[in-house]
Amino acid sequence: MRERKIKILHVIDSLDIGGMERVVIDVANGLDAAKFEQIVCCLSRRGEAANELRDDVRCIDLGKGDRADRCMPWKLARIIRRERPDMVHSQSWSGVDTALAMAFAPGVRLVHSEHGRNFHDLHGQSRARRIARHWLYQRANAVFAISAEVREFYCRQTNFPLERMQLIPNGVDLRRMDAADGNGVREELGIKPEEFVIGTVARLDKNKDTMTLARAFAKLTTINTDAALKLLIVGDGEQRAALEQFVSERGLNRNVIFAGMRRDVPRVLKAMNVFALSSLSEGMPMTVLEAMAARLPIVATAVGALPEMVEEGKTGFLLPVGDAATMAERLHRLMLDRQLAKTFGETARRKVERDFTIERMLQRYAEFYVSVLKS
Repeated sequence: MRERKIKILHVIDSLDIGGMERVVIDVANGLDAAKFEQIVCCLSRRGEAANELRDDVRCIDLGKGDRADRCMPWKLARIIRRERPDMVHSQSWSGVDTALAMAFAPGVRLVHSEHGRNFHDLHGQSRARRIARHWLYQRANAVFAISAEVREFYCRQTNFPLERMQLIPNGVDLRRMDAADGNGVREELGIKPEEFVIGTVARLDKNKDTMTLARAFAKLTTINTDAALKLLIVGDGEQRAALEQFVSERGLNRNVIFAGMRRDVPRVLKAMNVFALSSLSEGMPMTVLEAMAARLPIVATAVGALPEMVEEGKTGFLLPVGDAATMAERLHRLMLDRQLAKTFGETARRKVERDFTIERMLQRYAEFYVSVLKS
């Protein structure tokens, strides 16, 4: 007799391009279709990355947009009652609406995952958010975080027992990374073969603090006035205009490339010599995992799961938040010692192969879902 599929409804704000969204897509696309039926429900909007979902994975758009919608729990409850999943999996703040919806759709298991925090939560959450999250965790059948740091933060903020929040780290698809063809990408971006390229892939918002990277690059150009240097910024957002103004005021327009949003990040990574990230806060950034998979050394701030991912002096360098001088010094060291940079990159690749593959992540998700249904 054929075993019945486990039906999972993923709830997320949207499938815009981002790290958490990448994980949801990878899980929806990657779990065995013979064992799991999956649906993604987006509260605010479908999002551009939804086009990457497998044909048999449906995407429901509840169309909230950027406005508040007090009726969202009831709307979501209707979807749950209609679809009758075995399990609902909510991500980050969408979990609060989801937990409220579950009151109107009894009998369905709820699991919840935390993927990081935003700029407004850097120094802790408001009392209302702490209470809401604690209530959500108590309502859920199981909760997990994508890194030890994220787990510790939310358990500390909500007084939720650490041992009750599980860990499932993110994973990267090495086949997708290796299949990317980097031929011609430097020429396309206007980068010469001999130029040393410092790159980043990030939303250009306050939390990512790409301005610190720009300041570090400006310092680097004063240290090496004759060096063939480029800064490649992949991404877009509210801080782009300020970054462009900073670059222009310092006469660096020829040295800095604003590539905007790209759907071919694995290919663009092949144009870089080092990957840099100056975030104020992180979960477990997929862009860094992808850069490590692409054999790039990492220079990044020691926030979120980055100390769990980047081994100081082995796969890259970690530094304090906002420290442009130290970032410039570390970048300078890798620029001068190309063999060290190569060694870091190769070691980073081996670490991903050992700890952060998509196959390992998908196995953990599948085992987690089955265990929750059996509990």
